[in-house]
Amino acid sequence: MQTDNIIPQHLQDGYQLAYEKACAGLVTRNPAEMAAYSGADFAEDKGLFTLKYINEEYTVSYPNGEVNFASKQDSVPLTVKVVLLHYLLAATGQPLAGQWISFKEIPGGMIYLQPFNGRVLGGFKFFFGKNASLLSKAGEKIGGHIVKFGDAAVTLDILPRVPVTYVIWEGDEEFPANATALFDATAQYYLPTEDLVVAAAAGASLLNKTSRTLS
Repeated sequence: MQTDNIIPQHLQDGYQLAYEKACAGLVTRNPAEMAAYSGADFAEDKGLFTLKYINEEYTVSYPNGEVNFASKQDSVPLTVKVVLLHYLLAATGQPLAGQWISFKEIPGGMIYLQPFNGRVLGGFKFFFGKNASLLSKAGEKIGGHIVKFGDAAVTLDILPRVPVTYVIWEGDEEFPANATALFDATAQYYLPTEDLVVAAAAGASLLNKTSRTLS
């Protein structure tokens, strides 16, 4: 997952502005409705949302938008704070379609296709393009679901209602490795397209990192 200390300053400033704007938006919303639409838990007595993002559990305080890890004291990266608040604000409660679509089929996806290919698929192809079975092993280790696409594929529940399926086709002497990440057709109803890049990249990064721990 991308950490704040390696984000260029101009992007850091943009994320900070986005976070502050999201905090302001949170105040105007009904927390019970946000919980129902997003699949997050909300403890009214504590004013606290609890939800899982990839393999970590976080809390989001209402109405001020403070984001913390649920079970450790580490500082939460600003990118994670933005994704979590945007998810709570954007979630519509639309039932998952069970239909997989490519990133470019998401509204606005073509605009972000280059960063998507670079941030999500670049390292992913490098790690798994010569060993597709390693993807299955890494996915299972972090609680993913093995599915039948390509030479290997795993679905991660990035957020409660944002599943992403990572697919790899092995390369050989004749053809280079190929990869894709597929989204449920309802993805646009849960996160802005730009945040889908960030979230999918975080999932790919965790798979890449986990693969290094496997023999």
